[in-house]
Amino acid sequence: MNPLLNLAMSSARHKELLETAARERRGMPRPRRRRQQSAPAIRWQGLTLRIATSADGSALARLADLEQTAQPAEPVLLGVVMQRPVAALSLSDGRVVADPFTPTAELIELMRLRARQISCC
Repeated sequence: MNPLLNLAMSSARHKELLETAARERRGMPRPRRRRQQSAPAIRWQGLTLRIATSADGSALARLADLEQTAQPAEPVLLGVVMQRPVAALSLSDGRVVADPFTPTAELIELMRLRARQISCC
């Protein structure tokens, strides 16, 4: 796995565990999970996962052209590395289009994980 992704994921989990432990020490109840109206973007150094907007149409078309396939059905989770869209995952059918000239296997797995998090709440 990419070391930066591994570090970011472990840092986020570590922070979550520390917050849970501090809450339990204070005797506070766990916060209730609420359904989010729109999924917030996840950002790590050089990596962003976000829901594609109408402004991303040309980027989605470029990715589909690179793979010589149709654009994924909306809504779409977009993986952006260093401000360049390199992968898109359809939240409705799970189809993926990605830049074949960029290593994206780990990014796509991270996007699938994020898609499960968005759909579960």
